[in-house]
Amino acid sequence: MASDLLTGFFHEINHQNIEYAVLRNYEGLPYKIKSKDVDIVVNPTSLYKTEEILLHTAKKFGYQLIWSNHLDYLRGFSLVKLENNKVFSVKIDLFFGFKWHGCTYLNHDLIFDNINYYNDIKVPNKGHEALIMIVYYVLYAKRIDEKYHDEIYNNAVNNFENFQAIVHKTFKNKLGNSIIDRVKENKIKTLEKLRPQIKKDVVVHSFKNDFLIKTYLKHFITEVFDRNNMGTLIAFSGPDGAGKSTLVKVVMELFCSLGISHNPIPDHFLSNNVPSLHKLPGAPKKYAEQDYTKPYQTKTTGFFNSSLRTTYYYLAFLFDRLLFIKKKKRSNQIVVYDRYYTDLIVDPSRIRIGLKKSLVRKLFLSLPKPDFTFIILAEVDQILNRKEELSKDKLQELLFEYNELPKRMANCEVINNIGSLQEGQTNILKSVFDKLNKFN
Repeated sequence: MASDLLTGFFHEINHQNIEYAVLRNYEGLPYKIKSKDVDIVVNPTSLYKTEEILLHTAKKFGYQLIWSNHLDYLRGFSLVKLENNKVFSVKIDLFFGFKWHGCTYLNHDLIFDNINYYNDIKVPNKGHEALIMIVYYVLYAKRIDEKYHDEIYNNAVNNFENFQAIVHKTFKNKLGNSIIDRVKENKIKTLEKLRPQIKKDVVVHSFKNDFLIKTYLKHFITEVFDRNNMGTLIAFSGPDGAGKSTLVKVVMELFCSLGISHNPIPDHFLSNNVPSLHKLPGAPKKYAEQDYTKPYQTKTTGFFNSSLRTTYYYLAFLFDRLLFIKKKKRSNQIVVYDRYYTDLIVDPSRIRIGLKKSLVRKLFLSLPKPDFTFIILAEVDQILNRKEELSKDKLQELLFEYNELPKRMANCEVINNIGSLQEGQTNILKSVFDKLNKFN
């Protein structure tokens, strides 16, 4: 936990009288956190100042920005520091007011006028927090997770006057009374049924009081166009036995803990949506029975079969990128592949392609590139001890080709995994952090 960064950040925004409130899961801050991120609502007029303070404080304490999220209702930041072989990290989302699809669903002044404190950190009144959770989860998640039911109920009934007051200031009497009655009866699940009414009330209120067309247009542009430039694709390549998968696991654990990658297991060559050739309907049974953890046990195929394989995998990687990876990137994920078409550029024989290597290389280099490619290598003897199927000559050939790959691809870096496991983990994290920091 980045407790030094959080302590310094909260101290500074308190000192500069920024209007803010940590929205939920703040128990334990700044030393512990119950969720993957710290959600903070700030007065929209103070957004850029707050962002500036956060990034300045991060730099002061030696943190790097490895991921950012610029939406029409929030700014998100994932910050990390590698110190003494340990990673300190935090993800912070700065919400500027309470927005949904360009509409204001709650007046932020009502929250800031009734602030409480937790460990010198500004938090909402508990009654207000109950309504914030209800409306946020109903609008954004379309459901209220059962784990939040008791918290919403207890916050509301134990601070009922505040809860009742803010509900009536936010929604019309009939809808407001329905929300209050359902909470009083501890029927939190049934609040989800009010979503159509809540949506309508929020839109009508915003139309009357805000520049709704302008704010909705901003939301539309963000969702339809800006998301095309979001997300990051990282590919890890290298010969079998270099310790690549072990090191990638450390990266994935961190990304998933921060919520910037949704899948704890990286994709391999292709996503699950695009099958390998041997998994296609009608593929010869002998291909399905092949041990694909030992790719060099079988010989390359002839010209026709190799041409078929090359064509299929070229199209498979192209469609995977355009259809499935693009979708993940639009949700601003860091998408990670443990092996990618980069391995076929180095060695087409890995998938039994017997065509001229220069031809296959030229073809696959025409595919859309990963944002970053990391080549994990190790010493010859170290790899041979792990992968007996490789001959020394073949391995030396592979190592040479992998070392040449950065000359052929942009944003490609070689990492030599030649020390202890701890050193390897530190080196790969440092390289990944440095690349992502420049990217952001």
